[in-house]
Amino acid sequence: MKKIQLLSIMILSGAIAFGANTTAMKAKVNFQESTATNESTGLIVDLTIDYDQAIHGLQFDIRFNPSEILSITPQPVSGFEVKYNELSEGLIRGLVFSLQGEALPKSLPFEFKNVEGFNGNTTTIEFVDIILADSGGKSVDIEDGVSYDINLSSQLPIKTELTDSYPNPFNPTTSIYYNLGNDGHVAIMIYDAAGRLVEELMNGYQDAGENYSLTWNASNQASGMYFAKMVSGDVVQTQKLVLLK
Repeated sequence: MKKIQLLSIMILSGAIAFGANTTAMKAKVNFQESTATNESTGLIVDLTIDYDQAIHGLQFDIRFNPSEILSITPQPVSGFEVKYNELSEGLIRGLVFSLQGEALPKSLPFEFKNVEGFNGNTTTIEFVDIILADSGGKSVDIEDGVSYDINLSSQLPIKTELTDSYPNPFNPTTSIYYNLGNDGHVAIMIYDAAGRLVEELMNGYQDAGENYSLTWNASNQASGMYFAKMVSGDVVQTQKLVLLK
């Protein structure tokens, strides 16, 4: 993709002019998290266009909070020109069209990258200006609602940690939950209050991921305090468990 300085009115494929006469019906534009597999390091979000006719050109200005979002980048779409430019901090302008005059796909992928250290789940982006053009070069009206909340939680790095045990206190079983920020060896053991090893629940290789769980059945143990200990790389964490019979 090339970064270019865009004009507010452009002629696409010699036929489509943004800003021409408008159509009567209104289109709906939205953002939703993409389900497509990708190798991006950021969050891929699809810009979707809901309209009963084909859309042949898109121009947009998007404003975002630069203290939360590092960048918003339109992704390449096969057979289409995808161009964008950063007008100022927190404001980008983009253009999508086909040199052959083909209709745009119903969804267009964007990559969102959050600022390092931003731990919020959601951030708000706003369309300052958006123009859609149909096959005849007419500008398509868009429904009201130009601000969208983007959930960045899936892009936040996973931290290796014991997260919770439930139920706790318990009798006689409890589930121990944990996350792994990196692939590698993981050991999770249960110790009693005297520091003696009671049971080894996990000792092996696991891929990075969230919401792993192990179930400990303490039906053959006496009531009292126990400790779940996780060792993975340089991370060592301990969690208190209470068995009540």
